[in-house]
Amino acid sequence: MSEVRHVAFVTPRYGEEVIGGAEHAARMMAENLAGKLGLHVEVLTTTALDTDTWSNHFPVGIEDINGIKVTRCKVDSGRSKEFSQFSSKLLKYPKSATNDECDRWIELQGPVSQSLLAAIAQTRADAVLFFPYLYHPIVGGIFSVGNRAILIPAAHDEQPAYLPIFQAVFRSARALMFQSKAEEQFVDSVMHVGDKPRLRAGLGIEEFRGRIRRLSDHLPQLAAQPFLLTLGRVDQLKGATLLSELFAEYKRRNPSPLKLVFAGPVTTPPIDFPDIVNLGPVSEELKWSLLSECKALVNPSAFESFSLVLFEAWSLSKPVLVNAQCQVTRDHARASGGGLSFSDFAEFEAQVNRIISDSCTSSRLGSNGKSYLRSNYMWEAIVLKMGKFFDEVLRT
Repeated sequence: MSEVRHVAFVTPRYGEEVIGGAEHAARMMAENLAGKLGLHVEVLTTTALDTDTWSNHFPVGIEDINGIKVTRCKVDSGRSKEFSQFSSKLLKYPKSATNDECDRWIELQGPVSQSLLAAIAQTRADAVLFFPYLYHPIVGGIFSVGNRAILIPAAHDEQPAYLPIFQAVFRSARALMFQSKAEEQFVDSVMHVGDKPRLRAGLGIEEFRGRIRRLSDHLPQLAAQPFLLTLGRVDQLKGATLLSELFAEYKRRNPSPLKLVFAGPVTTPPIDFPDIVNLGPVSEELKWSLLSECKALVNPSAFESFSLVLFEAWSLSKPVLVNAQCQVTRDHARASGGGLSFSDFAEFEAQVNRIISDSCTSSRLGSNGKSYLRSNYMWEAIVLKMGKFFDEVLRT
């Protein structure tokens, strides 16, 4: 077989409006495969943007996004009102779910798009990359492309992963790509795919090259105020409630001007507290201004498959603070020497105090993180590994 030249991504949503998560990572990967390897890259996706509803948002059809051909297909059904109740019941004992129950869970979760499934079956791409594992387009489409399927699961230890349907999905892939050692170990233990070809590539980072505006130009109320920053979806499941409660208790015990800033789409608002600032979604420009002036980036999530935001912080030599329950972020912090972790309030208090009061420690953490990023997670090296991997596993 000749070298792989044409790659298609399948993902439930796609676009510059998608902030964080697996779909944002898919866009970065697609653009870098095209720009740095010269591959013909296309994306097959839905018209959805909002993951809570999967309702139609973008127009049906083809558009060009940063040189990538994106085909958007109509959503026939989004997230059903029945999903939450059905899911809560089924996921109490996910391993016991029947095939019919699994199918119903996938359908009710959405997004369901029959025209997208048809487009997946018809693509002539040499390699079809499905990213992430959890949704209907991946479950419904991966079986139709045979040995061209490469699954990028973005998986972590969560109840849906134990539904029997996903073992069939993982087994159907020709090969797997992982973002971390912890993810690879979890998938092998649950899906029993240790015999599958795989690449642990991670994600690449492009350091911000433009001029970062002063935060005071955007948010005068935060100018010269010390603050911790958390980026991404503000959601109880991502640790937002936990972090806001820990921070409120920290401030009650340690009075100071320090604030906590949440920046990202809001699903579960943090608790109401005077020194907690909830900005909601922010622009890329404001995001980098916040990163450049924060004391540290905090990721409180216990469930991550990579955590791009850590690397964005390290690109500006900022220290990070992570939830010790998340093996992925804890491993990054330890391997890099660029971050600290907490498992309870006492550790949270101690680690925040170290970052805030010890400038030498803070500077060393940020510098270590930047070195780790540059040594391991630059796109140039990662896409070269990916291109070689595609050729090796898809050669017939």
